[in-house]
Amino acid sequence: MMQDTGWDHALKVTGNGEGLVGHAGAVLLRKLADQAGLTAALGPALARAGKFPLAGRGIALVSMAVAIVLGATSMNDITLLAHQEPLFGAAPSDTTVRRTLELADPRTRDKVARGAGPGPARTFGR
Repeated sequence: MMQDTGWDHALKVTGNGEGLVGHAGAVLLRKLADQAGLTAALGPALARAGKFPLAGRGIALVSMAVAIVLGATSMNDITLLAHQEPLFGAAPSDTTVRRTLELADPRTRDKVARGAGPGPARTFGR
């Protein structure tokens, strides 16, 4: 199932040098994760009863993946996304990323691998 994303509706290819974004491949990776439903599915897979994080856990994981593509080697390198803020909004903090990764116990990793939160497994992008 394709997911509609709001942040990418105004994107366009231009050669006039205005509103440029560095590392355009990072934008494509984030857009792919969003449209394939991965970003949205990761949130429920990482949900914990009674916990209501300010930053979406799916966004935190996808953001860290994008940061890794940009060269991140630690959670502190999430700051590599700072120049993408006009597109994606503020990047999650390194603390948010750390807390999200702490949730990745074996059972949760299995749910993420199956592409499912609660309920039946599904395939992304179909």
